[in-house]
Amino acid sequence: MFLLICQPLANIAIKYKCNKHMTTETDLTKKCRQLLVDHNIPVTRPRIILLEILLKNKGPLKVEDVIRLSEGKLAVSSLYRIINMLKNLKLISEFQTPDKTKVIELYNIQDDHHHHIFCQSCGSVQDVELNSALEKDLEKEIKMIECSYNISVFSHSLELFSICNPCKSKGLEK
Repeated sequence: MFLLICQPLANIAIKYKCNKHMTTETDLTKKCRQLLVDHNIPVTRPRIILLEILLKNKGPLKVEDVIRLSEGKLAVSSLYRIINMLKNLKLISEFQTPDKTKVIELYNIQDDHHHHIFCQSCGSVQDVELNSALEKDLEKEIKMIECSYNISVFSHSLELFSICNPCKSKGLEK
């Protein structure tokens, strides 16, 4: 419980007990707060809301889904500013679906390299991890490409285009 002291015009102190309206921080909120602190990012409510949404949904989300899931707690203009800032600070990554929809996800916090599966019908995006042997073979191939073309590859991605089972069962194949 905390007390708030206000000075009205008559200079009389009024005390409000605010324990009814106090909210306790959830473990998820604490985790989001700690992520920001660990990355030396000022903690703000909109940043916490975005991180909570990304952590709850455990995977890539379209920006319009983030807006919907925020239930009006995030202004669109604020969301884009937060996305750009967190992207520049390597806390989230951003990519586009084949239909040019912006998608965001937490940036490999556990250092898990992964790729994406896109449903061509509904636009859903899922993370997929390749077999470690296949990933190693891909890395070897990239090294050979670097040597052959005299370049330095800093990143790669593999996108799988599909029709998800729910769309298939509805007959929504393109």
